[in-house]
Amino acid sequence: MTLQPIVLPDASAVGDAVATTILDRLAATGNRPFLLGCPSGRTAMPVYRALARHAARGVDLSRLVIVMMDDYVESDALRRVAPDLSYSCLGFARREIVAPIGQDIEVWVPDPADPSRYDEVIDAAGGIDLFLLATGAGDGHIAFNQPGTSRSARTHVTTLGEATRRDNMGTFPEFTTLDMVPTRGVTVGVDTIATLSREVIMIVGGAHKHAAFSRIARAEAYEPDWPATIVVECKNPTLIVDRPAFEGN
Repeated sequence: MTLQPIVLPDASAVGDAVATTILDRLAATGNRPFLLGCPSGRTAMPVYRALARHAARGVDLSRLVIVMMDDYVESDALRRVAPDLSYSCLGFARREIVAPIGQDIEVWVPDPADPSRYDEVIDAAGGIDLFLLATGAGDGHIAFNQPGTSRSARTHVTTLGEATRRDNMGTFPEFTTLDMVPTRGVTVGVDTIATLSREVIMIVGGAHKHAAFSRIARAEAYEPDWPATIVVECKNPTLIVDRPAFEGN
């Protein structure tokens, strides 16, 4: 079954729509923690900004638990990169999601020294209520899952391919040469996303992601050479695209 996209005018409209969905789901869960799966980088930034605007108007978001999908790993050890680095996903969550909201919100990030523990913790918490997903423009990576990733993959440490690293040069402008981009990451697996999420929203934005959008929109099942196609096998999936990504200009 292919997904029918919701096409919105621009990134700001996408951010507002997705943030409204998050608030609706949050309100429906009572008083328990609400696990929100989050990517770092540009794609979901309009969502995070919209959530901050809601918080500024008095909306209580303190029940959110930010479940980051991945992080970079140091080249010589099974440790996440330091959170004060601009490209640290833990640091990104603290600076770009939690700080603007201005409330006491917990952040989870996978540990490369014990990746499988992440799945256990998510499962024990009842799963991710809503996972925001993004796709790589050049190779269809989702989180740090590389082309060729097995459908059964759970949270793991992986070597990052050149296409993923080049995509990340666009995300983090301080990466002026490819050799500055880390070569390893810890990531939720495609099965982590599909099995441990109650609902997912794939966000595709920008003309540079038109080919990625087309590939996902055509997919009927998981295609290992384009890991972002896992969205079609997730529970309650939604594909939201801005008009530049939909039209390619």
